[in-house]
Amino acid sequence: YDLDGSRLLPWKGLKSPFGGAWCVVRPGTESRRHAHDEYELFIVIDGCAQIRVGEELIVAQKGDQVLLPLNTEHSVINSSEADFHFYSIWWDKESALGFLASLEAK
Repeated sequence: YDLDGSRLLPWKGLKSPFGGAWCVVRPGTESRRHAHDEYELFIVIDGCAQIRVGEELIVAQKGDQVLLPLNTEHSVINSSEADFHFYSIWWDKESALGFLASLEAK
């Protein structure tokens, strides 16, 4: 997605109803604009950037959370002089139902 990131969830052996990744958008860059059929939540860890959600620009800084709707194009624009760190969590109905089914099977 044209940013630095590392997927942290799920990891091998862990069943999870969601995925998660640590992401960093470097100064003067923009992540790739994309959409998907999962909900996604950005939790801002450090820095300040604009998050494009559809045609809306949201200023986000440390401590903010931004919920991205299904199938909505989004990207992160970092026009500051510092790295923008955020944690991304995503989920969909299929992954949540699969997780619940795995609990019931125990």
